[in-house]
Amino acid sequence: MSGARSKLALFLCGCYVVALGAHTGEESVAEHHEAEYYVAAVYEHPSILSPNPVALISRQEALELMNQNLDIYEQQVVTAAQKGVQIIVFPEDGIHGFNFTRTSIYPFLDFMPSPQVVGWNPCLEPRRFNDTESLTL
Repeated sequence: MSGARSKLALFLCGCYVVALGAHTGEESVAEHHEAEYYVAAVYEHPSILSPNPVALISRQEALELMNQNLDIYEQQVVTAAQKGVQIIVFPEDGIHGFNFTRTSIYPFLDFMPSPQVVGWNPCLEPRRFNDTESLTL
């Protein structure tokens, strides 16, 4: 699972870098308040989906499907950054798909503790909970 975690970490870092414009070595938009515009992109592809979204699959199978889509997103973030894109938007259900039942979506979900009960930042403590793989892939 460490390879999967590093893939999402790399993906999220790439998004962060692209969003801040850090890939150019120039001052980021967040620090430079006089910037009048930024370069944005919207990306969508035919997502790799569960063959039968109403059938219950294992958590491992769900993570494998999501990782395939995240790999594609990672490639697109790199390509967009090379073209000067500073922020990129992906589809809402692009990682896991859609048309699930309440039961069949369960393997695709991560546990999120109540912020009123538990103070937790998954970026700072990625291994605190054992069922949050897709937050820290």
